Amino acid sequence: MLANIISTGSFLYGFNMVRPAEIVDRIIAFAVDVLTPGGGVGESNWWMKGLRNVQRGSQRIEKEMEIRSNLAQWDEEFPFIHHELIVRYAAGFLASTIALTIYDLFRAQKRRH
Repeated sequence: MLANIISTGSFLYGFNMVRPAEIVDRIIAFAVDVLTPGGGVGESNWWMKGLRNVQRGSQRIEKEMEIRSNLAQWDEEFPFIHHELIVRYAAGFLASTIALTIYDLFRAQKRRH
């Protein structure tokens, strides 16, 4: 009974306290870092390095806009499973799992003594 209360309470807390926009921004930034190619050949002088930085910056912006437009398209196609709602559910599930794990650890220690 107490485990159900802890699970539900922590899920609701995690669901309501998470800021999905910040998490989505960080996930997009990570995805852009992974998907955008790094430095290449031909950066031996300062001018080529500067040119490559501009190219890389434009590639990053283009990739970020592509990901954000895909998210917007997802939200239009599936309004009942909005991407920020998915983040909220995942945060609530994670909070519930962590709270129950900690509760079970305390119960196990209590039984040993």
